[in-house]
Amino acid sequence: MPSFTTRAARLEDAEELASVHTQSWKEAYTGLFPEQAWSEESRLRREAMWNELLLDDNVTTVAAEIDGRIVGFAHAEHNRNEPALPAEELKMIYVLAEAHGSGAGQALIDAALGGAPSSVWVLEQNPRARSFYARNRFMPDGTVRPMDFNPNIRELRLVRH
Repeated sequence: MPSFTTRAARLEDAEELASVHTQSWKEAYTGLFPEQAWSEESRLRREAMWNELLLDDNVTTVAAEIDGRIVGFAHAEHNRNEPALPAEELKMIYVLAEAHGSGAGQALIDAALGGAPSSVWVLEQNPRARSFYARNRFMPDGTVRPMDFNPNIRELRLVRH
């Protein structure tokens, strides 16, 4: 597998981030979410979202590239006003299946959060992600929430102190 590099995401990456985001959802969530979650319409909504997020100074977005092409990203928010939780929250981390096992996911989480105390929401039905977070010292805090559009899909909050 070719080696990857990580770097801060830039505004001009919005379209490519949206494509990776959409493809990652298809790869990770087929069978859990409806196909419209990775439709062209969804990709366009994600592109608009990335165009806004990449202008926000209170977030960190890091991209992983192989041969100049984005294959993954991590996105963290800072300075949250929830005193019971760490200030850092990993909002998203996705790596295309073609780059699984490359170390890109670990490099992304390290670049976005370092070793800082933080939290993340993960699908209960995503054992690969839960294992990844456990290796990074994230533990369930007992908080569970159903997805808005499908109460049979639940998210668990994981916290690293």
